[in-house]
Amino acid sequence: MSVETEIQQIKEQLQPHALEFVKVIPNAQEPKNIWSSKFAGKPYWPIEKQYPCNSGGAPLVLLAQINFEDVPALKGYPSEGILQFFVEDDDEMYGLDFDIPVDEAISKPNGYRVVFHSEVIKDESKLEARLPSAAVDSDFPVANEYSLQFELDKELPSPSDYRFEKICGDVFEMDEAVGEYLYDNFESMGSKVGGYAHFTQEDPRGYEKPDENWVLLFQLDSQDDEGVEIMWGDCGVANFFIEPNALEKGDFSRVWYNWDCS
Repeated sequence: MSVETEIQQIKEQLQPHALEFVKVIPNAQEPKNIWSSKFAGKPYWPIEKQYPCNSGGAPLVLLAQINFEDVPALKGYPSEGILQFFVEDDDEMYGLDFDIPVDEAISKPNGYRVVFHSEVIKDESKLEARLPSAAVDSDFPVANEYSLQFELDKELPSPSDYRFEKICGDVFEMDEAVGEYLYDNFESMGSKVGGYAHFTQEDPRGYEKPDENWVLLFQLDSQDDEGVEIMWGDCGVANFFIEPNALEKGDFSRVWYNWDCS
């Protein structure tokens, strides 16, 4: 079988598994207001709500804020409200702890938190004005505050997603030219909501929870262009996964956080 024929057969196998997702495109412009979608910076936060801290009482800082008012409709994901991702900024692992079991980290997150505001208050007198943000001179993955744009798209499964092998077999047992094509064309890179995840190492779902019970909620990828600097270690990527039932209910209390780098 020729390389071209094998690639075409794989595309046909993957096509029924294509997923819609929303590209998250950062730019160096300042966000319009405190409730705008953004990476880093000061978060939207109602005065009456308890701010997320780690077990030592240190406040977490905003990694990403997504206002679904700005986001194209994506089946299964919120159509309104603000979703926020917080992590530690004074730890080289940014809140990720490999020393505790994954189930415990998910059930009792310490160095990270995912918060959803179903209603958005647009009266700034009812919002916290003094909140932490990552220091400009820190090694935080996101160098500055960036506003966001969104585009709806569709993609086939990535060869680094553990489900790829179930559909097409082990990519490392394929012809080398076929494998190179798949990694060059289907590698699910970039920041996004939904879709398939990208990894520089292995998909943790493949060995921690080998089932279909965790889907990609949000991915924040490294980037260094267009005035935007995002860097996870050595050109890594961060993923946040959620169980479909919880996503459907709007329950973000159990989210699986992972990041890796080359």
